[in-house]
Amino acid sequence: MAESLRKIDFFKDLDEATLNRFAAIATVQNFQHGETIILAGDTRRAMFFISRGQAKVFSDFKKSRNSILSLLAAGDFFGEIQLFSESAKSYFSIKAEGECSVVIFKGKDFISEITNTPKLLIAFLRATTRKLAKTYMQIESLSMSTIRGRIRSCLMQFIEEAGGKNRPTQQQIAAMCGTTRETVNRELSYLVKNGYIKLDGKNLILLKDLSS
Repeated sequence: MAESLRKIDFFKDLDEATLNRFAAIATVQNFQHGETIILAGDTRRAMFFISRGQAKVFSDFKKSRNSILSLLAAGDFFGEIQLFSESAKSYFSIKAEGECSVVIFKGKDFISEITNTPKLLIAFLRATTRKLAKTYMQIESLSMSTIRGRIRSCLMQFIEEAGGKNRPTQQQIAAMCGTTRETVNRELSYLVKNGYIKLDGKNLILLKDLSS
């Protein structure tokens, strides 16, 4: 378990004794593609860290389509909203996107350990702040009047977060932007043809500012 935690950026710089304390309170659960990790309405107080694979966050309210709100990769975490809110209720669902492994901590155990490790508490607050900033960027993107603007904003966010490596599929981008895969395909083709980006396997290389 300690070696599994070491592969997650959040834990990689911990000393051996602290790492072993976290390892003692952690469990690992493996999920197949499409399996539910958290279902909307879940009230568990727990922290989840993806150690392998990807997961998608989506809304599944009865009157909305299952649009992807965010893609989570290895090293990302979730559960902090339920952990610190009074209701502990999740308003979104999270499912595995391909095979996925998740390290899970009971909420009270996780809080106890990070409050006793100031360095890790600061790291947790910083990571949570980055997630909040990402949410603001998504809201700004969704407020854009054109689908083209949403797609470009989604691509820029991906480049800033992942350095352009292992880009989302066209279907995933479409789900995040509220459009169709065909529309995403046309926009990507336009950006490549006009020298804005270069697609290299599953990587995306930015050549020119997408806002121009």
